[in-house]
Amino acid sequence: MSEQHVTPIAVVGAGLMGAGIAEVLARAGNEVRLVDVRPGAAAEVADRLGLRGLTGTDSLAEAVTGAGLVLEAVSEDLEVKAELLRGLAELAPEAVIASNSSTFTPGELAPYAADPAKVLVAHFFNPATVVPLVELVPCADTDPAIMDAVEELLAAAGKTVVRLRREIPGFVANRLQAAVLREAIHLVETGVVDVAGLDQVMTASLGVRWSLAGPFRIADLGGLDIFKAVCERLWPDLDAATDPTWLNDLVAAGKLGAKSGAGCHTPAEPADRAYQQRLRERYAQPS
Repeated sequence: MSEQHVTPIAVVGAGLMGAGIAEVLARAGNEVRLVDVRPGAAAEVADRLGLRGLTGTDSLAEAVTGAGLVLEAVSEDLEVKAELLRGLAELAPEAVIASNSSTFTPGELAPYAADPAKVLVAHFFNPATVVPLVELVPCADTDPAIMDAVEELLAAAGKTVVRLRREIPGFVANRLQAAVLREAIHLVETGVVDVAGLDQVMTASLGVRWSLAGPFRIADLGGLDIFKAVCERLWPDLDAATDPTWLNDLVAAGKLGAKSGAGCHTPAEPADRAYQQRLRERYAQPS
């Protein structure tokens, strides 16, 4: 797998993420076979997008036979992924396997694959067609040449690829997101600010700066001596809870956010509307 365009590529799972990943790769000129266990689901996505080189099928064997790369985007359930990897070991033992998992490390998935050296995580972000980042995560056995080839492929498809040096639960983006959310919940729970106010603080200050420069560059710009003094004062006082009561209570009450109409915000903004449009506008994507 040394060429920029790997023909064909199989994408397993035609849900929100799988369909987006297939679209990204097909628009970059790759031959992409999309497959899903739901009858007709993959073909419906391929027909709707109408992209040259993108086909949909219900047959896993048809999708993966002869594929150089299989991108796995099935449900976030280890047994489901393990069953798929065992099937791929028989149907496409030579293929590179890249999982879009945001929960399971490649080291957890590799034992079920034909060749652990060809297993990695390629973690896209929703919506995959808009958000630039893909985290590329190896396990201890992943061949560095495989990482190089997948990085080249994704970069050629217009993605911003960040290679992690080693695997860790949550990778990088989700760990940062979880850390910020924990403190955000703490500030709301203790009555410092309400939900709407906290979101405004983020979008009108840190979010603006972080979209242009990450936390390390911002620290350099502000002065490491200043940040040292701020952190020495604040770090001992930051929340370290491991049981998010406020979040647990919302979920227990069925307040799941956009999918239920109520969550942290009530009413919650419907998915794929204003927020998705703003993302597309930010990255100059067509509606």
